[in-house]
Amino acid sequence: MQSGVNCGGAVNKYSFVLHGGTVTDPNHVTAAQLDLIRTVVTEARVELASGVSALDSVVSAIVKLEDSGLLDAGKGSFLNAAGFVENDASLMQGNTGNAGAVAAMPRLRNPIEAARIAMERTPHVFFVGKTGEETLVGLGAEEIDDPSSYFMPTEFSEDAPPNEGTVGAVALDQHGNLAAGTSTGGRGGQLPGRVGDSPIIGAGTFANDSFALSATGDGEAFIRRCAAKDIAARAAYCDMSLQGAADHVIHHLIRDVDKTTGAIIAIGHDGEIVLSSNVYGVRHGYTTESGNITVGVQVT
Repeated sequence: MQSGVNCGGAVNKYSFVLHGGTVTDPNHVTAAQLDLIRTVVTEARVELASGVSALDSVVSAIVKLEDSGLLDAGKGSFLNAAGFVENDASLMQGNTGNAGAVAAMPRLRNPIEAARIAMERTPHVFFVGKTGEETLVGLGAEEIDDPSSYFMPTEFSEDAPPNEGTVGAVALDQHGNLAAGTSTGGRGGQLPGRVGDSPIIGAGTFANDSFALSATGDGEAFIRRCAAKDIAARAAYCDMSLQGAADHVIHHLIRDVDKTTGAIIAIGHDGEIVLSSNVYGVRHGYTTESGNITVGVQVT
């Protein structure tokens, strides 16, 4: 394993960012959510400093968010219009281009781990519904025996939009590799079978050898825009900075043209951290090899 210190004595670069969904009003954020984010980012920093891969750190972080019951992912997932959970998640490894995704799955404990199983233990990328879930459970994904007693839909406030709380993470490890992942219970009250952008590679999640991105917000707009891939392409080919590309898609295209809401987190191959939100903000936390940890909501 590559050491965290190079021959010149300097610490190799690493960066980590996570999000816990868009925020239209600061009153929709709880202290418990921010404490959770700080804890998860702190643990990710320790992992990356020890040489853990970007992929492992992303999966580890999202599992903790899914298990918390504090956000719209895993245990805290919103219910659809029929009164049950349908979970979505996706994962992408930048240096290999490998990806895995799951959608509309009602009994998974950790959808992001199922996405990893899809990526690493099958020749396929995307599994959906009960039959896809059965396949992945057979390959090692953990199934909930009684979903009605396990899932505890999070409630931010009575006036909070029904799409706040999707989670995601992106990381750059000391080997220079990038990874991204996203997990959600979808929109509260969505029609059964509806799938948003979170499990769709290029829409809600994307990573290559230059950028890693995870989105949250109005999934339909992010699907139509192929938003995460569009940002990466603009930064690669249009002489735009990663921040400039993210702001163009999030603020101009999704807010001004599509008249809807969303946010993105991203990391560049040089360790640059980018956040862009066209509403009040996004629950977020990030860290780098400097050791500093930032946790917040508002994105200016």
